[in-house]
Amino acid sequence: MIGKYHTSITNEALGTSFNGYAVNYIEKGNIDSDELRDYKEGITDGYDLSAQHFNKTSLEKCDEFLEDAQDVVLEDFIEAAKADGAEEDELYEQAFYDLGRLVHNIQDFYSHTNWINLNQDELWNEDIDNPNVDDPEKFKTGDYSYFSQFLDQINPFYKLYLSANYDALYEDDSSISHYGINKDKPGTIADELYEDKYGISGFTLASDMAREHTAQKWDEIDSALKESLSEEEYENLKQKMSEFDSTQEDFDENLDELRANFNEDMKELQ
Repeated sequence: MIGKYHTSITNEALGTSFNGYAVNYIEKGNIDSDELRDYKEGITDGYDLSAQHFNKTSLEKCDEFLEDAQDVVLEDFIEAAKADGAEEDELYEQAFYDLGRLVHNIQDFYSHTNWINLNQDELWNEDIDNPNVDDPEKFKTGDYSYFSQFLDQINPFYKLYLSANYDALYEDDSSISHYGINKDKPGTIADELYEDKYGISGFTLASDMAREHTAQKWDEIDSALKESLSEEEYENLKQKMSEFDSTQEDFDENLDELRANFNEDMKELQ
């Protein structure tokens, strides 16, 4: 997904679970994933940069990023719930930022893989080894290189090639480029060809599933928090989240630290 769609999906999925300040932090964390595309010691050396986008690497590495990021987010909120004092605000800021990084990965899953070609009715079960599709060997993400991306974009016959070989490229194990598979916005090749075949926009379906999975992911984390915390700690957590009021200015001021903390926590899980 491109930024404005990540933002709208996140807002629609989580807007009833958090106040506006918290949702803004989550959205900013989500969008920041797209800002961090290059190796930088202490900022992006703790995880696979491509895996955060379900792109340009193996599905296994993408799944590992998802699992690790979820563990980081869970520990963030547990630490925040148990905290007492001046550090509370910083802990909640980190938790919401990290939640944004996590849901970015989930949302890119639906736009950067061929999931909607293999299972139009169910969300991914988050099991790479045994995904809930009839033919797991056909489940894939797009191949990526800057050179191949450039060639595909300037090739006036590329869409015709994809259309003529649709089943092999989108619904079998033949290799396809990121340019050909992505449904990051309305009007991509994959979006249009999907609609030609199935009568519904590929982008719309991917977005709907991403929205539902984002909401489901928070429900899953919330349930884990309820089990991990005492009743008093959990109620305190919910109260503090409802009172969260860090601003855009706070986010901008603390961004380097937020990035570094997420990176360090991910690195510790390697």
